[in-house]
Amino acid sequence: MKIFKYLTAFLCCLPSLVTHGQDRNIALLCSPRPDSILLRWAPADVATWRLGNRYGYAVERYTLLRDGVPTEAMDAVSLTPQPLVPRPPEEWERWEDDRYVSIAAECIFNRDTLLTGGNPHLIARRFREEQNRFAFALYAADRSVKVARLSGLYLTDKTPQQNEKYLYRVYIPVPASDTLSAPSDTAFAFTGISEYRPLPPPFDLKAQWNDRKVELSWDILYLNHIYNSYIVEKSTDGKTFLPLSDNAIVQLADKGITPRRAYKTDTLENNTANYYYRIRGINAFGETGPAGDTVSGKGRLPVTNAPVITGNEVLDNRKVLLQWQYPEEMNAYVTGFKIYRSPKPEGVKDLLYQTNIPSARSFTDERPGLTNYYGISVFNDIGEEALSPLVAYAELVDSIPPAPPLALTGSIDSVGHVFIRWARNTEPDMEGYRVYKANRPDFEFMPAHPAALTDTVFADSVNIRTLDTKAYYKVRSIDLRQNQSAFSELLTLDKPDIIPPVSPVIKGIDATAKGIALNWVNSTSTDVARHHVYRQTAGDTSYLPLAAIACGGEAFSSYTDATVQPGTTYRYRVAAEDRSGLFSPHSIPVQAKAPAAGSESIRLKARRESDKTTLNWMIAADKKVIRVLVYRKTGDAPMQLLGNSTGDSYTDSAPHPGETRTYRIKAVYDDESTSPLSNPVVVR
Repeated sequence: MKIFKYLTAFLCCLPSLVTHGQDRNIALLCSPRPDSILLRWAPADVATWRLGNRYGYAVERYTLLRDGVPTEAMDAVSLTPQPLVPRPPEEWERWEDDRYVSIAAECIFNRDTLLTGGNPHLIARRFREEQNRFAFALYAADRSVKVARLSGLYLTDKTPQQNEKYLYRVYIPVPASDTLSAPSDTAFAFTGISEYRPLPPPFDLKAQWNDRKVELSWDILYLNHIYNSYIVEKSTDGKTFLPLSDNAIVQLADKGITPRRAYKTDTLENNTANYYYRIRGINAFGETGPAGDTVSGKGRLPVTNAPVITGNEVLDNRKVLLQWQYPEEMNAYVTGFKIYRSPKPEGVKDLLYQTNIPSARSFTDERPGLTNYYGISVFNDIGEEALSPLVAYAELVDSIPPAPPLALTGSIDSVGHVFIRWARNTEPDMEGYRVYKANRPDFEFMPAHPAALTDTVFADSVNIRTLDTKAYYKVRSIDLRQNQSAFSELLTLDKPDIIPPVSPVIKGIDATAKGIALNWVNSTSTDVARHHVYRQTAGDTSYLPLAAIACGGEAFSSYTDATVQPGTTYRYRVAAEDRSGLFSPHSIPVQAKAPAAGSESIRLKARRESDKTTLNWMIAADKKVIRVLVYRKTGDAPMQLLGNSTGDSYTDSAPHPGETRTYRIKAVYDDESTSPLSNPVVVR
């Protein structure tokens, strides 16, 4: 960092020599050698070129570092006691056979004075000529150090020291008396002998061999700061190399574009001999670098003609024999053949086999599919390939159906969307799958989709607002010959339960000595898991859960509330819950009053006659009996209220041939309380 700060300070001491805010008019290159430093510069435009040709170029050297330490005094040395101007014409004449010398001399010395008035077309033509002379003069100097030296654009500093580094300055000493010329810019370069590096070889040389022709290319972007042109050398034995021509190769490009590679095409005498090529670089100082890597090869005929398939025979319905034609004279220029196969006539064909034997003309497909479309291509070692324009078709006879699909899984979501998945079949001739569904496993299964599916997933929808709780699916696989497999195993899917169960119906309520007994007809829904009993005490506004009674599919259930308080009135209702946790509406509530505390005795008797049954009873209680409720049960049916009486008897005149009837009574007191049920009396 210290040397860069010192260099900046030095440049600030020369403000009259630095042009700020614009490109420099002189470019300077330095090339350190082991015992000298080569300097090469060039003007950037026509005006600067004319000034340089007129007043010459002055070169100065400033010692900035000595033994790695900045010098106290910037020792300035003028390397040009007299500015370097183009040498007189007689010196150029010594090299008149050198075309670059002749080009530069013509451009520098043999020119007309640029007109400043008159015909504008003539002025424009003269201006273009001046631009061309400037361009060709610099081009000749770039191609030849001899021309650069004669043009005053080259200098060798033979006095640098190994332990020093210098700042070189090149400028045009325009005299103060020349008030018409604009002041010239100054070029600077910082270097020293210690920065000498051997010239590198060019790299990444590639060759494209064609029919008696080779196309060479190599990287120039990486070394464009070192070399401005290249020499292509050729050999027939790999030992003795000669330049292709006297002209060095310069890769041209449009303005503002830096080319990445240089290109050169050479003609070969034949396609049978080996040829060798290598590249050398030339820098702006006329130095030629070492040769890069060598490439070698032979000319070749391009792969343009494709093989022609002449046979596609099916052998024993198991193999396919392919045969093709290709010119024998091309065997020396191709690498081999590639066989492609596809089960369909259109689309991409997969590479089936590759042979690197150029003389091969047949191939046997040991494992063909049922339908086979073949194509054959020829290729060489540089990637050229020509595919046969026509395909050959071979077909095997197939009557064997594929295996049924396996591993069916699926689900139904809360809105009825069905998703089914299964494992893909391994048969190579599969066309797809067909999905079938039914509402019951013993019903006929109908297609769930009109076309065969190529994927192994299927989406469907079902109505979940029905009494059917399940959906049933099966899948078949189908091959290209329309052979269908047997059905897959049955897939049973549960529909989400969104329908609550049917309400139960309370058929009876009794106030007994043990409590208030309820009996009800269970909910008729098939998925009921339990019934919930709720109780409300007189005067309350809400029902509280009392009990949950499991349901195993029976028609009736009962429950006795043993927690009642004597003389208290209660209301009861029942609701069903299914296995999905859905609750039915509550049943119609019923009411009963718990028996009051006290002594009471009820004795019931029955006498059956031919057409009637007479009931008699005796009731002893502390309270006044205002009526008696009579209950009857026929067979296994629940006990139901039959009638009431204000006396001490009741006649059931309904016939009951072959039926068994059970009777019980309950006393109703003047305070609206009731007694427990009496003893049962069975009449057959």
